[in-house]
Amino acid sequence: MEKIDIKSGIEKVLQAKNKQYPSHVNRISGLDDPCLRRLYYKRVDWDKATPHDTSLLGIFGTGNILEPVIERIVSEVGMADNVQWRIVGSQTPTNDALLKKYNISGTIDGFLQFNVDGVWITMGVIDIKTSSPYIYPNINSYADLARYSWTKKYRGQLQLYALAHNVEHCFILFVNKTNLYDMKMIDFPVDMEYCEGLLQKADTVNKAIDAGVAPDGVNTPSECTGCSFVSHCMPEVLNNKSGMHISTDEELEGMLSRMDTLKPAEKEYGQLKRGIDKKLIKGQNTACGKYLILWEQKEKNFKAVEAKDARVELQWKKEIVLG
Repeated sequence: MEKIDIKSGIEKVLQAKNKQYPSHVNRISGLDDPCLRRLYYKRVDWDKATPHDTSLLGIFGTGNILEPVIERIVSEVGMADNVQWRIVGSQTPTNDALLKKYNISGTIDGFLQFNVDGVWITMGVIDIKTSSPYIYPNINSYADLARYSWTKKYRGQLQLYALAHNVEHCFILFVNKTNLYDMKMIDFPVDMEYCEGLLQKADTVNKAIDAGVAPDGVNTPSECTGCSFVSHCMPEVLNNKSGMHISTDEELEGMLSRMDTLKPAEKEYGQLKRGIDKKLIKGQNTACGKYLILWEQKEKNFKAVEAKDARVELQWKKEIVLG
């Protein structure tokens, strides 16, 4: 019997779905990009992009499969909430004269509506975003969206949706991929100055395409290393970094970011632990408020070494639990 090669099967399934298409417009979902050259390439040299690796394709595929499941859960949760809410008008394409002027187009997830005394009132545009359990705890406000390159783009994406549909508020519903009932809402108002900057960015790209000259790129490691056009662009910042592996693993970036976020708390945690130990008596179970400190005595065996006999030593191990 031949050995099953699951990875090869996965590779074939995902790569069959890995198709690239030309874009004749500035897509709203990507316009809040710090690199004008990348936006230019997406329009002109779209076929020069490095194909996504299997890991990233798997993440995209998982998101597509989860989408209808999440929509069903969201619908149930919205109807059961103290203040009923719902998402309507999903997959509505933009049809706005101002955006057309700048050759900008996109499709929104929908509009968020609240039930106020039996009347459904539209509060703003909304997008549903899933994230890994390593990233999910880090995104709790508008400012937090700046933590990752892909969440930064959500800001402009939602604001241009709102501008196109003449509403003043944006909502992002974040869903934890490992627990689809773990979700939170982040809301922020439309910033007209911010939107104007995005319109000017689209204008710059349009003019660059007309002139046939790519605009300058950002030329920074944080943006260039994860760019699908890096081999086509060959930014100066990476010219002396031969052999560098360019990872597009969003989960890895989330784990690194989470570790960086928790690092300042490491010292404080150690100080608290030492302070608690000074206040406790070994072996004495203690109840303090809603916490229980429980002790257990265990034997620890030490092997015989030169000039010392083998011995057994009793040691105390404590456990702090929420009562």
